[in-house]
Parts: sequence; C-alpha cells; structure tokens
Amino acid sequence: RSHPPVLVTARPPLASMAKLWGGGGLHPLVEAYTVGEDFRIDGEFMLPYDIKASKAHAAMLAKIGVLTAQEGETLEKALSEIDELWRAGKFKVEPSQEDGHTAIEQYITEKYGEVGKKIHTGRSRNDQSLTMIRLYALDQIREVEKLSEQLAAVAEARAKSLDSIPMPGYTHMQRAMPTTVGRWLSAFASGWRDAGPMLQAAAKVLDQNPLGSAAGFGINGLDLDRAFSAEKMGFSRVQENPMYCGLSRGMFENIALQAMSFPIVLCSRFAADMMMFTQQEAAFLKLPDEFTTGSSIMPQKKNYDLFEIMRANGKVFGSMQVQIQETIIGLGSGYHRDLQCTKKAFVEACGLATSTIRLLIEAVPKLEAREANLRGAMTEDLYVTDEVYKLVAAGLPFREAYASAKADFFKRVAEKEAQGDAKRAKTG
Repeated sequence: RSHPPVLVTARPPLASMAKLWGGGGLHPLVEAYTVGEDFRIDGEFMLPYDIKASKAHAAMLAKIGVLTAQEGETLEKALSEIDELWRAGKFKVEPSQEDGHTAIEQYITEKYGEVGKKIHTGRSRNDQSLTMIRLYALDQIREVEKLSEQLAAVAEARAKSLDSIPMPGYTHMQRAMPTTVGRWLSAFASGWRDAGPMLQAAAKVLDQNPLGSAAGFGINGLDLDRAFSAEKMGFSRVQENPMYCGLSRGMFENIALQAMSFPIVLCSRFAADMMMFTQQEAAFLKLPDEFTTGSSIMPQKKNYDLFEIMRANGKVFGSMQVQIQETIIGLGSGYHRDLQCTKKAFVEACGLATSTIRLLIEAVPKLEAREANLRGAMTEDLYVTDEVYKLVAAGLPFREAYASAKADFFKRVAEKEAQGDAKRAKTG
C-alpha cells in the first residue's frame, strides 16, 4: 500500500517507503492504535532533534566511507530543507508514516533518490528515537534550569522590597509566629535557586550519545564513529554499552522529570499560599487585575484561577512522572513498544513545567502586600514563643519557661473572653 509523500512533489510516492519496517496492509484500527499520537508529537516537538541527529549521523557515515562526500553534502542539504519547511509550518508528519523518522527518510528518497535509502545505515528507529528524545530532554532540562534561576532572581528582588512588612507565619494552617512578607517570599526564592544543581545533575546523566546503539546490540561489521557523532550533536560523551542505551529509554526521561519536579512542587506550594493569602478573610496579598478572572454570574468576583490551576498542575506533573515510571517498571532489557507510551507524558510534563515557571516570572514582580491588613493581623498570640525565650534568657529552664508562658497566655485569653462576655451581658 502506498502513502502520500510529506510534501507534494513531481514524483509519485514509493510503495516501499510506506513503512520503514517494510510492512503494509495493516488493519486500520491496528494502525491507529499502535501509532497513537506519535506522529503528532514528532511533528510538533521532535522533528528538529531528529534532523539534528540525522545530520550528525550522515556526516559520520561520510567520514567512515559509507557515503561519498557528495552524498553527505546532499543529505545535509536535504535535512536543512526539511528543517526550514518544518519551521515554516510546511512539513507535516502523517499518521500513515507513523513517526518523524519515516517522514524524513521518505522526503529525502522522494526528492533525492537512492541517497535517501542510505541514511538509515548503521542505526535503528530505536536509537533514532532515543537520540532525538535525549536531545529534546537536555534542552528542556536546561530551559527549566534557566527559568528557575530567573524566577529565583525576580522573587529575591521582590522579597527584598517587602522585607520590612510583617506577616503572620503559619503551621498546620494556623497562626504560629511572626515573620515578614520578604522572608516568606525569599524562602521560595531559595528553593527555586536550589533547583539548579539538581537539574544540572540530571543533565549530566543524560548527556551521553546513544546513537549507533541501533536496536540495542550495536552494529557488527560497521565501524561507526560514535564519538564523532556525539561531538556533532553536542554530547559530552558516548553511551558506550548499546544494551544500556536501550535500557535507559524511559529511565532517563524519569530522571529528567524527577529533577524538574523540585521547582514545580515549589510552584504548587507557592500557589497554595497565594490562594490563602489573597482570600478576603486574610487579604494579605494581591496581584493586578490582569492576573485575575471573573464569574459568569457574580459580577463582584476576582478569582485567582491561575493559582488554583497551578496548585493542581503540581499534581498533574507528578502524575506524568509516575506514569513514565510505572510504564517502565517490570520491563525487561531490550526494546518494548510500551516505551512509546512514555513520549506523550514526557513532552506534556516538560511543557507544563516551563509554562508554570514562565507565568510566575511574570506574576511575582507584581505581587503587592496589603500592609494595613498584615500589620492588623500581627496579634498577641504570634509572640508567645518570643516570651518563652525571654524567660530562657533570664535563666529559666526551657520546659519551665514554656509552661509559664503558655499558662500566662491562656490566662490572658480567658480574662479577655470573660470581659467580653460581661460587656455583652451588660449591654444586652
């Protein structure tokens, strides 16, 4: 069965290029079920990384003499064409092609002939997928690291400007001890700053070239220069054991998301605080109206929906990481088609991470403190622990100081309540 080419050309499509594995005549339900959304994910996200890897592979094949210099140049030109077409929105991966690998090879073969049939020499779709996902993952880790640093910087700057404004601190969702708005915000800034080393550690693990591992067993009879292709793609080293290359599929994506989860969990917890501190009962903090939504029935409403969504997205992100982890648990070594199901979760999780942090980079500098409300909330109960340590400083053992301050505080509370009751009885 023949399939239409990615781009309309003067030449008819080649029936033999319908599937890279040479098959045809699949039941349409089987084809739709097994392809899933792979064609869309490759077409939207992965194609430039597949092109980058293919350029490196073609250059390596020319270096070791599998391709002539002219063939290497032709493939470089063809791959650059595909990249330009993709960036212009004119190169599409069709469901019938299954993935971007097929779309690329089919385009080159349709337009440039026999040289297109040589580009797959020395590799499999397994290591093609591994390599493009690896390159994508490294870009995403580094982007999240950069964004986390930016978010930490804007949070630190805003915290400095709010450091003199007092604020109740909370434990168990109950008022606890005094702090400041600046100290509260800088706590999150410190966390986002600490995301850097974790993301760098993940990138160090992922920064190894799996291309040339083929289906997980390497290529016998062909002396591939994997160090050369690694250098061309910007990897720091080669992932030497070809079976480990295959084993790392899904494992490395899981590592990447585990590292990204640190700043994203912080974002979710920040969102939870913002929901509490912006509600009318506290009204400690606010953002400009451009960050709030309204109600279709209640005209007065200003809703901080972004923080509700962000709070939930912390859990959604975690579920995607767990989805990948659960998919690979129990798989034996070697390739399993189950691994295809990790790609969508990984791409969506990366998108969720970057969009969440970008939103906070915009919102945090515009955070406003309602100083009058905050100062009015600095009630006596917040300072009881300070009373304990005044007694400790005067020489009283801590446990005795604790009991004394506690007894004094609740005595004052009871006296005030009694006075209030008496006043209400008198006026009533």
